[in-house]
Amino acid sequence: MKRILFIFLIGLSVQAQDFFINSSEELQSFFKNRVDSVSVILAPGVYDLQPIQIIDSTCGNCQNPDTLINATAGLILSGSSIILMGDEYHNTIIKTNSGYGIYVLNSGVVELKNLVIIGGERDTSGMATDAAIVIKNSRAVIENNIIKDNIGDSSQVVRNVVGIMGICGRENSQLVIRNNKIIRNSWDGITLYRNSEAVIENNIVDGVEKATSKIAGGGRGVAIGITWNAKATVKSNLLKRYWKGLGIFVDAEVEAELNIIEDMLTWGIAYWDAGIGNPIGFINNNIIYNTGACGTSISRETGGEITGHYKNNILVLTGQNPKYDSPDYYCYQCALAIHSQPESFHISDNIFYNNRTATDDLPNYDLSKDEFVNEFSIWESNFTNKFFKISDFYNYLTTLK
Repeated sequence: MKRILFIFLIGLSVQAQDFFINSSEELQSFFKNRVDSVSVILAPGVYDLQPIQIIDSTCGNCQNPDTLINATAGLILSGSSIILMGDEYHNTIIKTNSGYGIYVLNSGVVELKNLVIIGGERDTSGMATDAAIVIKNSRAVIENNIIKDNIGDSSQVVRNVVGIMGICGRENSQLVIRNNKIIRNSWDGITLYRNSEAVIENNIVDGVEKATSKIAGGGRGVAIGITWNAKATVKSNLLKRYWKGLGIFVDAEVEAELNIIEDMLTWGIAYWDAGIGNPIGFINNNIIYNTGACGTSISRETGGEITGHYKNNILVLTGQNPKYDSPDYYCYQCALAIHSQPESFHISDNIFYNNRTATDDLPNYDLSKDEFVNEFSIWESNFTNKFFKISDFYNYLTTLK
């Protein structure tokens, strides 16, 4: 991950010419063709974009990626050393009216900053990787934005099941995603697909509604999903009110630490090979609180010298919904559901309290209340997450002391 940050620092050192824009028409016209070394500063206001018909040359989340996808984009950024920013008070609102809201394609470093991105529309193809921000064959810094209320037409979302993501990293992309609020979007908060890498830190990803599959609303999908062979550092984020929390799927490589994952409809963290892959996950010092299904599921059939570990995590009030008691839904209904564990994947020093298990034969590692309060007070001294005191878990802690 340090290599990615170094590349970004080099890219952003290039001198850029300032341009000031205050209308939707001017904004879309400016990026009609490739641009290089520009800093575009948007005046406060609402930028109501006209959707552009596009053909995506590959499918981001298909078994066979070599598939042409019809989709729409609100703004297409191509070039190098591009900065697109709003005012620091988030009074610059981009209503994309499209599937690929801001589509960064075949670009050097692009920085998106201080923007409010709303109003996405779900494309008709269920294979389109619709998101408020889509990054493909590019490098991008996405910082200090509010990405919210990208829901789409209810009938279209329900028909496709998939909705509109907050941020999507696609092929051959490197991203830094930090200090964003990703709120009430109708599919995954942040997802990385094939050959993408990211540092994801200090973000709030909140689905708000945990909408069911038959309702177009926020919180459908996974709060953060890293899949295929994507790589990520996921650190110090607050993930809440989604179907699922943090997914490490197929051949993904992830370091996940210091995250708060709470109020999930089903599981908190899933480390899953999907029957075809070899994921690597170093999962340390996370809080998993109040999940309907298991707190964490471990499932990798194959061995290997490096598979990851699961250490020093807090699991409280997991497995709360009897609807998911059958392992046929997601996982064994207990705090830490170990379906298959490679010999080199070590599990140790985790702290459990007040979790629910579906049956007596499932493992129960819960401490007593006094033991938990004492253990947590020691553990907390090494936990740094700026969202801790606004989390539901923090409020729960106050009832124990």
